[in-house]
Amino acid sequence: MDKIILSEWERKKYGDYVDQLRKYPDCFEYCVLPNYEDYMETEQTECIQLGDCFAVLMRHAGHYILVAILFDVEWETRQVLEWLDRWEVRCMRPTTETLLISHANDVVEQIKFKEHPLLLIEKGSKTLLVNPEELVDVADVYDQYKKINNTGLAEDVIVESD
Repeated sequence: MDKIILSEWERKKYGDYVDQLRKYPDCFEYCVLPNYEDYMETEQTECIQLGDCFAVLMRHAGHYILVAILFDVEWETRQVLEWLDRWEVRCMRPTTETLLISHANDVVEQIKFKEHPLLLIEKGSKTLLVNPEELVDVADVYDQYKKINNTGLAEDVIVESD
């Protein structure tokens, strides 16, 4: 079990992130869609690197959705929480129309995966525009393989009082 000591202020700031954070022997997983493995039609995921993390996508109802974000096990729990507080990954439906990206300061990385715009965003207060026609589709550079994620190996991250 991974334990972290947070002040009262940090508990308020990071509480929602901690509740959805799992630690595996080889990575941290932040569940964008809590317990996604219970609701999805398939167990196959696609992991696409964006910056220092990996977006975990699953196919559902004919399109991909973001279900989790993976971080290398070398990260400290606090680093993951700080990253989640500052950055965001978004997976959009395929489109040729300009995307309005709200609540952002910057789009740090922008690619496509099987026609789905995939964005790494610095959180903020601006609304930015992204032309999906200019994004490079990276699906061909990712090896397709089936991986069954054994959620039984996951441990919750436990918050302790300081």
